[in-house]
Amino acid sequence: MKKSTFILAWLILMTGCSFENTKINSDVAQTKTDIIEQTQVVEQPIEPVVEQEIELEQKSEKVEIIKEERTIPMEIHVYSNEIPWDISVEIPMDATTSINEAMKAAIPGDTIIVHEGIYRETLNISKDNITIIANENDYVLVSGNAVVTDFVPCEEIPGVYVADVPENYKLDFTQVFANGEYQNIARYPNLTLNDMMEPLEPGGGYEELDSIFKPKDSLEVQANFQTDAFEQLDLTGGIYRGLVGKNRHYVIGDIISNDSNSVKFKSVSTNDWSKTGEVTQNYHPISFGFVMHKNLIDIPGEWYVEDRKIYYMPKGDITDLQIEMQVRPKVLLLNNREYVTIKNINFIAGNAQMKNSNNISIDNCTMRYLQPFYKIKGYSIGESKETGFYMENSSNNKFNNFYLAHGWGNGVYISGGEDNLFTNSVFKDLGWIGTFTAGLYTSGENNFVRDCTFEHNGRFQIRVDKDVKIDILHSKFVNAMELGEDAGALQFTSTGKIGPLDLKGSRLAYNIVSDLEGIPVFAGNYKKRYVCAFYMEDVNNYTAHHNLVYNLNPGDYGSEYEFEKVGGVLYIGPRYNAMDEPVNYYNNTSWNCTRSLNAWGIEISNIEELNTKGVTQKENSGTMTNGHFANNIFNESLFRLIYSTQNLTEKGGSTGWADNDHNNWKPILTPSMEEYFEHMEKVGYVYNPQTNMMLKNDTGAENYINVETGDFRLTENSLAKGAGTPIPGITASDTPDLGALEGSDYVLSAGANLELPKFKEIR
Repeated sequence: MKKSTFILAWLILMTGCSFENTKINSDVAQTKTDIIEQTQVVEQPIEPVVEQEIELEQKSEKVEIIKEERTIPMEIHVYSNEIPWDISVEIPMDATTSINEAMKAAIPGDTIIVHEGIYRETLNISKDNITIIANENDYVLVSGNAVVTDFVPCEEIPGVYVADVPENYKLDFTQVFANGEYQNIARYPNLTLNDMMEPLEPGGGYEELDSIFKPKDSLEVQANFQTDAFEQLDLTGGIYRGLVGKNRHYVIGDIISNDSNSVKFKSVSTNDWSKTGEVTQNYHPISFGFVMHKNLIDIPGEWYVEDRKIYYMPKGDITDLQIEMQVRPKVLLLNNREYVTIKNINFIAGNAQMKNSNNISIDNCTMRYLQPFYKIKGYSIGESKETGFYMENSSNNKFNNFYLAHGWGNGVYISGGEDNLFTNSVFKDLGWIGTFTAGLYTSGENNFVRDCTFEHNGRFQIRVDKDVKIDILHSKFVNAMELGEDAGALQFTSTGKIGPLDLKGSRLAYNIVSDLEGIPVFAGNYKKRYVCAFYMEDVNNYTAHHNLVYNLNPGDYGSEYEFEKVGGVLYIGPRYNAMDEPVNYYNNTSWNCTRSLNAWGIEISNIEELNTKGVTQKENSGTMTNGHFANNIFNESLFRLIYSTQNLTEKGGSTGWADNDHNNWKPILTPSMEEYFEHMEKVGYVYNPQTNMMLKNDTGAENYINVETGDFRLTENSLAKGAGTPIPGITASDTPDLGALEGSDYVLSAGANLELPKFKEIR
């Protein structure tokens, strides 16, 4: 009976039966018959199960399941299932085909070896102390693209095919590739040059406007093109982009209607075009623009996305093409990580993000076509900060043999952090959007740029606007400011605050800056085409030496309108800021520039009022008390100071002009270097000039080996040989040469020496 009772109780517990009809209680007397009856009802069919449960319970009562964790680092291999350029490659059975899947299985110390092929994923680094490296000699491509299939002829537009966009496409704008080659968004005028930033050239994708204006109390802007290109076209819902006036006037708008040669749009840009005030037809007599819309597809290679459909006009038979479009916003995420190495990996069609990550090494990697078109609202560089490769609060990171090219936005944007290093790297063809973008922007501390090349940028190539140290050495800067003016390849500025930037002993040395032109800008009385090699506005505590600057000579453009053409070597500000730390320029060479030195001075009329509001600067005007200019060679050009008196806010904004009669003697524009230095010291700008030389434009080339090829070594009979002042820590002898090639020809080899892989997806 006891055995039967135990079995019944155990059965009830194991099967979850109710006790409503069956009770087992030691306090309640039960008859033998009751127990036997209960046992007889259930015992026969379940007896074997009960015995098995008891046996298992006895054997496993205290057994724990233990999952053994791997502690020894190992190699994890990843194989692509997409190698279109070599379909003969076979991958192992049960191979891992995703880098992210390999990352999940990895432990710190592991090396993930990625084999040949395309990986359509966002590489998310989720472990510390990990190495991701391509298999030896393999071409690995991490892509933000998806393949588009099932194209059918578009009935509305002859020659155009249409397909659904991929389901995972959730971007505002995309990029499209055919057999690996970048394809252009449909636009008027057509872009036929292989260059996104040639607005003045035929085929550059821009047209000079007849006019652009906005009536008072209206938010409708009208842009009139020079040709009747929109006959019988509906461009409603399209996009207008204009390079209009100064950078703050540039505009992006949504088209609401069009006529034969004009479009009307509402401005997306938060500037004068989105306000109710009038912009007259003659305020911007020269400006440039283009329009994008599906109905403008008219040449092979153009595309447009609308209502989750992609429209594309192929070059040849569309069945011979693989069409891809970007569906992922980023191709690399590297957040909250330590000691990660990425080597020999190529990325395409997406941005990168690195936050709170330190001791990262990115070596021999490429990133191409990062940021697609975007509707930028403002024009500050912060508006574009998370385009390109965005870094935040990240330190001790190294980029070596790194290639970053092509995109509407920035190259690398560094927000905070310290000790980030870039060596033998290329930043190319960036900033197609035209507003404030840079190949490299940094607000981080102690940056180091060496042996790098910056070429073809819409605006700046390096920009700094915070008190940070940055050393820029033996690097090359070519074709900056292609979609703007009034700035330079290296653009350092206080951004208008009262008080200069402190560069903490930064060095700019052995660099080449060349071939800057910019575009002509017309805004009211402002009519200028102005570019500058070193745009160092309100900046002190730095040294620039052994730099070579040449071919900064903007052309006429051929317009009927007169405008000022300036290619400057150096602009210092200081505006209203008192610069007392060193500003050193030693042994620099410039050639074929229209202006050597430029300054802008401002007297603060209401300085006493500002002091009561917390402004600490007591000086009522800009000064430079600690300049040192020695051993520089300039070509025959102009030297200038402009001067005004203004009322300011505490943050440096102007509230209006003030009486400037007592400063009328201060402005100067002169071809005489000696007159300029003497005059500037009287104004309060102390250059301390020593053994600087100016060469005549018609005979000065005789001092160099070959100015046409950029060989600025001095000839043996040059008057600049041995004519310099010795400067400890700078010059190589007690009788140094003047100019950038003093001591050696090291500066001539400035820039990256980078060998790119064959991009095998292009076929």
